[in-house]
Amino acid sequence: MKIRNRTLKVSRITQIALIFALAGLLSSVAHRNIKTVNVRHFVMGSDMQGYYQYLPTFFLHDWNDFERLPYAKPYEDGKTLNVYTCGVAIMQAPFFLAAHVTALFFQIDTQKGYSNIHFSFVFIAALFYGTLGFVFVYKILKRLFPERESLVTAALLFFGTNLYYYTIFSPGMSHVYSFALIAMYVYYVPIFYKNPGFTSTLKLILPLALATLIRPTNLIAGLYFIFYGVGGWKDCKERFKFLAARWKYILMMLLVGIIVFVPQMAYWYKVTGNIFVYSYQSEGFPYIMSPRIITVLFGARNGWYLYTPLMFVASLSLIYLAVKRQLDGVVILFIMAIIIYINGSWWAPTFSAAVGYRALIEFLPFMAIHLAFFIRWVYNSGYKLLKTSTTILLLFFVVYNILFSFKYNTWQWWDSPWDWNNILHIFRIP
Repeated sequence: MKIRNRTLKVSRITQIALIFALAGLLSSVAHRNIKTVNVRHFVMGSDMQGYYQYLPTFFLHDWNDFERLPYAKPYEDGKTLNVYTCGVAIMQAPFFLAAHVTALFFQIDTQKGYSNIHFSFVFIAALFYGTLGFVFVYKILKRLFPERESLVTAALLFFGTNLYYYTIFSPGMSHVYSFALIAMYVYYVPIFYKNPGFTSTLKLILPLALATLIRPTNLIAGLYFIFYGVGGWKDCKERFKFLAARWKYILMMLLVGIIVFVPQMAYWYKVTGNIFVYSYQSEGFPYIMSPRIITVLFGARNGWYLYTPLMFVASLSLIYLAVKRQLDGVVILFIMAIIIYINGSWWAPTFSAAVGYRALIEFLPFMAIHLAFFIRWVYNSGYKLLKTSTTILLLFFVVYNILFSFKYNTWQWWDSPWDWNNILHIFRIP
């Protein structure tokens, strides 16, 4: 009986993943047919090229080309320094190699790693990691909530937020990769505390280290490991005693983190002669003493709650649970407050041209827990009107998000001033 139940569970997750992947594929086909997007433009350009260019340079070019990458900032002695770290490239590497083997097998011009077949496999990579993140979010929620609420929440997190855009429409960006890794990390944290050991430590730290390599601010998610299940000062003392007694695993986490960063340090050393470099150079945190929190949350350009209203609902639920000290509401609220503060301190707090507030996509696995709580509360209530109105509202959020994804125009976002009147463009039917 146990074997049969386990088989059904695995089969169900597999079905969910296939349905999710198919939905993503159909969305991509619709997007490319309607907007006739060139494959190169679909994957390359701006940040996407910065992440990707490590791969053709490492596998197909002379390694001296690392000193003069095309999409990078000028550095000393005619060299260029890539602003973007190599975490995304590491995640894309298996798909890049598969693309190259496919191109060679069918005798397609590889164009030194910049062919349409390589770009197409970047989309496959994004869809794979989006599906992986979806499955792990579902598994996180299934521990705490019934299956219906878990599935609905996982689906809403994809189709009702800008994760949808940055998986289907802009697969070369870093966000879907970070999202998948942090979802894995959040899933494995409780497993470590239930059964601390070499395997559980590795499963926990590897995705967190890779996520940090992709975006250094993702390290903030590490607070969840430290304060998971902590409800007060007494619990804090017990937690630090627990971790101190298992110092070998903490040391192992540090070593894994260093190993994961070795490729990046090697690149920095080759270009600059230093193993640690602040690659953004002049770009920093000028608003650290006066962070643009209102801009981050409600700004006309990319405000999180304005363009992803689903997260406003999730945030209300998070605050409620933090006050009640339930479902790790305190630590997750603390994590979200820190990342919002840091993003608001960045030199470009809107993160420029973007579909909604993209710099918070990687933290969606944390918000999923509290969104699921809200959904369970609504559908367990005895109020039919509340259930109906909530269903309509959630469907509106999904339609709003997908419609915006199709309406979004990168160049318009860059070149024109953006104010409240422009938001009506989302609903304008050509």
